[in-house]
Amino acid sequence: MNLTLEQIKSIAKGVSRVEERDGAIHLLRFTAEQEAVYAARDDKGFWKKSYATAGVRLEFITNSRTLSMETKVSAGSSRRFFSYEVFCNGVKLGSHGGEVLTDDVVVGTYNDLGEGEKRVKIVFPWSVASPLLRLTLDDGATLVPVEKSCRMLMYGDSITHGYDAKNPSGSYASLLADALDADAINKAIGGECFRPALAEAGDREEFDYVTVAYGTNDWSKKEKEVFEANCSDFYKTLSRLYPTARIFAITPIWRADNDRQTKVGEFSYAAEYIERAVKDLPNVTVLRGIDFVPKDPAYFSDKYLHPNDEGFAHYFKNLYKAIKAHL
Repeated sequence: MNLTLEQIKSIAKGVSRVEERDGAIHLLRFTAEQEAVYAARDDKGFWKKSYATAGVRLEFITNSRTLSMETKVSAGSSRRFFSYEVFCNGVKLGSHGGEVLTDDVVVGTYNDLGEGEKRVKIVFPWSVASPLLRLTLDDGATLVPVEKSCRMLMYGDSITHGYDAKNPSGSYASLLADALDADAINKAIGGECFRPALAEAGDREEFDYVTVAYGTNDWSKKEKEVFEANCSDFYKTLSRLYPTARIFAITPIWRADNDRQTKVGEFSYAAEYIERAVKDLPNVTVLRGIDFVPKDPAYFSDKYLHPNDEGFAHYFKNLYKAIKAHL
């Protein structure tokens, strides 16, 4: 049986909305208002990143023996590689992917799930946009959505987006969502800075946790006054919109070029100002990210900024420990 739009909606995690158009089901992590914020930018390459399926999953319980899926893949970041992962009862059955050379490439996957009832998780790529063309289970198979323990928003830049995890389940954001058993919506975009309008246009629902990991691009790209104003306004907006949520302000992780001076000043000033900006917000807790990833280029895919899989493993381990200490 080919799953309907309503069935896909019921099993989708990490999404703000699910829409069917142009013959495909779009699993969208930003609200329509947030997409409008990005669409207003002149840089359409940046806008396209909002359609990447970072953090998107389909999670369900079924007795189907087989699963087949077809998606349409196009650019959703500055990275061209991508993969989908299928897990059955916590065991990875396989990954399917490749490299995006032209937009709208159709990708098909097939998995034998085995006999009996099982819990299935399909993890979508962080690096590309991937509308769903079809998801097929055995005729008459059961389909029960998986319930999560909590809900979470994750704001950030390329590192939270997923750059440069080989597989989507290996990013720190994905690892944290699994550890907290959270339905986590990844709002990160590569190259992003604090943008108060994005927070203001966010989901009008209740969340248990919100993580924010900006600052490294603000330090390298922005004027000091702009960084300070945007950072302060962003956190004030989140604190107002989600008064019952635990909001974690993650200061920037180490980067190899941190010894240079920018218009903001020394690299350490970004973390110092974030702490100052949130000190009077009762539901915001600062987590110092500088020691989350070892200060060694070997833990970074490009030797200076984006963690590799081993770097992400350290990031997750230390971040999770820090969050658990405050719960």
